[in-house]
Amino acid sequence: MTLMADSSQVLFKNGWIKQLPPVVPMRAGYMSIENNSEQQLEIIAFQSDAFERVEMHETLMQDGIMKMQEQESFILPARSRVELNPGGKHLMLISPKQAMQLGDDINLVVTFSDNSTQAIQLEVRQ
Repeated sequence: MTLMADSSQVLFKNGWIKQLPPVVPMRAGYMSIENNSEQQLEIIAFQSDAFERVEMHETLMQDGIMKMQEQESFILPARSRVELNPGGKHLMLISPKQAMQLGDDINLVVTFSDNSTQAIQLEVRQ
C-alpha cells in the first residue's frame, strides 16, 4: 500500500526570495515547512514559471570549507518543521525569466514523492 502525502497537512510559511540586481543569474529562496501529518513526507521538486529551474540545496561544512550541495529531495519527518535558511537548506532559483520588484509574490509548485503537488508563493524581499 502506498501512503499518499496529505499535502493539506503541510504548511509553507514565511517564504521569501532575496532581491538582487537583475544581472545576477540566481536567487536563493527560504521558508519554513511544517509537516503536521503523522507520516514522513518527501519533497522531490520545486518549479516556477518565473525561473528556468529551481534546485534544492544544502550548505555543508566540508574539510573546513562551506560548500553548497544539490539535494535530491527534502525529507519532512512526521510532526516536524524544516527550515530553509541562509547557510543551511535553501532553494536555488536559477535564471529569472522576469524582472522582480520588492514585494512581488513569486508562484512555485511543490511536488511530493507521491506526485501530489501544492502551490505556494515566495515574496521578494530585501
